[in-house]
Amino acid sequence: MLERGSRIRRLVEGTALVGACALSVLVARPAEACGVPESGLTSSVPEDGAIYPGNAALLFDGWGIGLDGITVTVDGEPAELLPAAFDDFVADLAVVVEPTPMAGQTVVVSGSFCPDEGCEPVTITYTAGPEDVEAPQPLVEESFFAVYDHADFMSSGGDCMSDSDLTLYVHLSQAIPAPGEPSLFTIAWDPDGEGDLGFRRTVRVPTGAKVAPLSLVTEQLGGKDPRTEVCLEVTAFDAAGNAANTFELCPACFAREDALPRETETPPEPDWTEADGVPGSPCAGEQPLTTGEEPTGTDTSSGGDSSSESSSDSVSDTDSGGATGGEDGDKGCACSTHGGDPGDAGRFLLFVLGLGLALVKRRS
Repeated sequence: MLERGSRIRRLVEGTALVGACALSVLVARPAEACGVPESGLTSSVPEDGAIYPGNAALLFDGWGIGLDGITVTVDGEPAELLPAAFDDFVADLAVVVEPTPMAGQTVVVSGSFCPDEGCEPVTITYTAGPEDVEAPQPLVEESFFAVYDHADFMSSGGDCMSDSDLTLYVHLSQAIPAPGEPSLFTIAWDPDGEGDLGFRRTVRVPTGAKVAPLSLVTEQLGGKDPRTEVCLEVTAFDAAGNAANTFELCPACFAREDALPRETETPPEPDWTEADGVPGSPCAGEQPLTTGEEPTGTDTSSGGDSSSESSSDSVSDTDSGGATGGEDGDKGCACSTHGGDPGDAGRFLLFVLGLGLALVKRRS
């Protein structure tokens, strides 16, 4: 009898051990921190060696950067970097060279953008080109937006993402700008005129086309139907301050709704079909359309948004009004938690673990 009891005891102990090991895999565990980016300059417009309009603003992006350790010269003579007069946030640092360089002069920007953090000095040398006096040329008839009412995504609060209930994919087209001279597009919608609702975002478009995804929560819509009651105001301008006429995009061209689970705030853009055409829009009854553009910084394993506002372009875009999407998450995030409910199997193993420990204690 004692031998049999001993065997039962060993069996229960073994089962409890297996259950404990299995639970260590099944239960949700904290993931690695999403991380604070390393301080330093990540990109600049113009790039080193470029020819760039003398009257255009210089755009610098990075983490923890400033101008205290930066100097600028024009043909070897000291100059100044002054804030550019933009109404919209277009870069982490947007500055103009004063006095304005003349065509053919050499401009040298040098120093450390974050000396207190030990960032290595950089040198950006470019040649001033003729002044830019022409505004970008948006192709209004080729621009549109689509609405994807996907499953709601809720941030854990530490995953460097934001809540998202739906995503607008804004397709922007323009005459191709000069190399190294990206256009900037501001996309805005302010239904009450007070800025409490809606959104506003500025994106860079260095080529002839770009898809800018804007992930939103339903509260930003103020009860409006995004398919038929949202009119986007779009303004194209450049780093020299030349702006094209503002134009409107409405209603949406395509719309789709589904409840497929999502693991990111900005899912891939669907491949739109004729069935997705919004009645009354130019896309109703048109041939199937695909974006042909893949975003950076989004999870493409869950299916379709290939058009992130961070499309395949290397330059980050800026957000000044509650719309999220694209490659830039909130800076300074701590950590994220991944993993789901351990499910029935986990609860069963937990029960076995408790039973085993109770029997062991009783017999000891």
